[in-house]
Amino acid sequence: MAWRLARGLEKLRSQVNVKWPNRSKASDGSIGNAEHSARTSDHNPDTDGVVKAIDITHDPLHGFDSYKFADTLLKNRDTRIKYVISNRRIGSGDIGPVPWVWRPYTGANPHDHHCHISIKKDAVFFDSTAEWNIDGAPVKPNPNFVPPPSTVVIGTIDANVEKLQALLGCKVTGSYEANSETEFALKLFQVRHGLTPDGRAGPQTWKALA
Repeated sequence: MAWRLARGLEKLRSQVNVKWPNRSKASDGSIGNAEHSARTSDHNPDTDGVVKAIDITHDPLHGFDSYKFADTLLKNRDTRIKYVISNRRIGSGDIGPVPWVWRPYTGANPHDHHCHISIKKDAVFFDSTAEWNIDGAPVKPNPNFVPPPSTVVIGTIDANVEKLQALLGCKVTGSYEANSETEFALKLFQVRHGLTPDGRAGPQTWKALA
């Protein structure tokens, strides 16, 4: 179906692009992928074809620290916000269970490579093009920033799998398959380090491996 992004989020994204012109857009997103379409998500178009969520890439190397940007959004309390997710935290807007306060986020995606912003469902909010208050978000680049590896799950094929296999002492293939040496070694490592042996290499597992 035809779709468009909520104009309020277009406005926010355009302000971010102006303030951080050199930022990476590698993890930017609006409309959801197949995983999102299989469940309820603001990344999916509503019945009118409007997508009410965006992801903005974490890139402190070029000045855009999405963790601190998310802090700024909650601090400035724009009434259009439904909720924000950033670095294993979720914070609701004024209609949420605990407005403007960070709570632990335990979803499969830790949102450490981008922050997620969802906007309210009513057009008076989602299509408002009023300026967002993003004052207070830092713009100074962090030359020491090293992006954390992406979460590796069964089926992942990339350089992060190669790094994981090398750290675990497994054969380096770059492909993480079910019932493989990699899965066995990863679960064993997680057990030995007091982590949940789920076979997923997320932030806590990478931290332990480091």
